[in-house]
Amino acid sequence: MGFAKKRHLVEALNPDIAILPEVSMKAITESDVPFKTWVGSNPNKGLGVLGFTDRTYAEHEAGTLLPWHLPFSVDGLNVIALWAHVRTRELRYVRVTHEIVDRHAEFLRSAPSLLIGDFNSNTAWDKGHPGRTHSMLVDKLAGMGLHSVYHRQEDVAHGSEEVKTYFHTKKLHFGHHIDYAFLSGAAASLEIGRQEDWLPYSDHMPLILDIDAATV
Repeated sequence: MGFAKKRHLVEALNPDIAILPEVSMKAITESDVPFKTWVGSNPNKGLGVLGFTDRTYAEHEAGTLLPWHLPFSVDGLNVIALWAHVRTRELRYVRVTHEIVDRHAEFLRSAPSLLIGDFNSNTAWDKGHPGRTHSMLVDKLAGMGLHSVYHRQEDVAHGSEEVKTYFHTKKLHFGHHIDYAFLSGAAASLEIGRQEDWLPYSDHMPLILDIDAATV
């Protein structure tokens, strides 16, 4: 939330695309950029995407709203931006992500693809979601050719991440790794934003993903 307070940090990265969970509809719709889209039930807190550069964008049908995701394509890459949280007691967090992946399986298989955002899940919490765990999600995505860029790059298992992406109430001792970029059909590198730069403004550290366009 409070995108206006950290917009300068996002724009300093010179991104082609920014995926923004917990952002207001106004912050997206009033942005002067070539591509913008937003979804949510609360105008003050939804999921937004900003495309800062002139590319070929196409939005795709999300279907019945799940909180929240935005499928779109850009220059041959299929993307699902994600902020997984709670719809019902049974459909929450990683279970939402399973539902989104199942719903858009053909979309994710049909071209080089990226599933990226705030998953609000980690293998460490598998016991809380029997039948639809984070580990099962990782396996499901691998079966579709999608792998976490961070985990491949750092050669680390899910649940064993030393670098955290989220700090509850901005406290360093409440850190978790819950933000991911799963990619297929392309080469990429990923950097996680530094705590000292971002923590004054946000409890999430950004995933700075650099996809080699020549491999898409």
